[in-house]
Amino acid sequence: MRHPRIFYGWVIVAVSALTLFVAFGVRLTFPVFFVALIDEFGWSRADTSLIFSTSMIVFALFSTLAGLALDRWGPRIAFGVGMAILAIGLVLCSLIETLPQLAVAYGVVAGGGLTILGLGTQAGLIARWFRRRLGIAIGIAFAGTGIGGLIMAPTVEAIIGRTDWRDAYLVLAALAAVMIIPIIVFLRLSPAQKGLFPDGDAEPPQVGGTGKSRWDGDAWPLRRVLRTASFWLVIVSALGAIGPVRLLTVHQLAIMDDAGVPTATGALIIGLGGLTVAMAFVLSGWLSDKIGRIAVFTAGGICLLGAYVLMGTLSAESATIQLIAYAILLGLAEGSRSSLVTSVAADLFPGNTIGAINGMVGSGFAIGAAFLPWYGGVVYDNSGSYRTAFIIACGIVVISITGLWLARRLAPEP
Repeated sequence: MRHPRIFYGWVIVAVSALTLFVAFGVRLTFPVFFVALIDEFGWSRADTSLIFSTSMIVFALFSTLAGLALDRWGPRIAFGVGMAILAIGLVLCSLIETLPQLAVAYGVVAGGGLTILGLGTQAGLIARWFRRRLGIAIGIAFAGTGIGGLIMAPTVEAIIGRTDWRDAYLVLAALAAVMIIPIIVFLRLSPAQKGLFPDGDAEPPQVGGTGKSRWDGDAWPLRRVLRTASFWLVIVSALGAIGPVRLLTVHQLAIMDDAGVPTATGALIIGLGGLTVAMAFVLSGWLSDKIGRIAVFTAGGICLLGAYVLMGTLSAESATIQLIAYAILLGLAEGSRSSLVTSVAADLFPGNTIGAINGMVGSGFAIGAAFLPWYGGVVYDNSGSYRTAFIIACGIVVISITGLWLARRLAPEP
């Protein structure tokens, strides 16, 4: 069999990165629309923020089904439909006049599209194409999330400034619609559909001298995976992987404002964090292939703990130095969380159900991301401080690291 000079898996990674660029560009522009919608309709911040929570609840409820759809129908149908639903939801957002209408348009319809296009399903696809270089492949694809936030947020803000938020939603809808084309043209579910093996190798990877591939499609049926302690430990890690990050990202501007940091400076710090996230996904993926996923995940957790210390002790006198260090540490942490948990799940449970498995992991991400930011707000409203929420979040970070270590240690044989 003649193999191409450039492995087709990298085409899959490129399209996945573009898909996440659009999907997370939409998700991370919500704060920009948040301000515009409050200005026009006079809604409360609490009520408006529930729209984002609605989308995360939809993600948590249906991420596993999205993974099952990927496993059954492949990425062209699953992701193509997901992008079409996202485009329809964004068009509906441009037409809303009431808060319940926005809850349906953004939270349910667009949120459904974002669920199908989420990190878990993207990792489930890439895990079929890569084994030895899975970490760097997922890292490059997930870098699209950071770049999406970095580019799309100021772009949407500029569109709103020139016209209005309705036009901005229509521009995003058009971008989502256009993205359907490369999804349908280029994506394939597995290397076998192109006459290839994972990583572009000449033969499938073997387990010992048995001649059996660990990556055989029937090696890990879903019912077997659900009976393992390792799987549920991965879910525990997923629950604590993203929530502590989102607690900081949702409340960071308010914390900076409390410390007397100018809004313009805060925006620059957020931009620096987004750039760091994009680079960190690639760096952590590459390192995880070299020294191990869990070691890099642990290092990212230590960075996240450092970010909490810096934000918890922020003062006007040392704000600039602290915030630069904070943005770098938070970026390094976020870039090592979701990608490595999904990579570990793919390492432990390869096969034809990896989409569903990482869909469940994605649900774990969503539950944590929905709960901790809300809890942080409750703690602050009741006490005037984030201290208790920060301490609990740091404890969750430690539990997440411990869960992933134990998952690997207790991993069953294929």
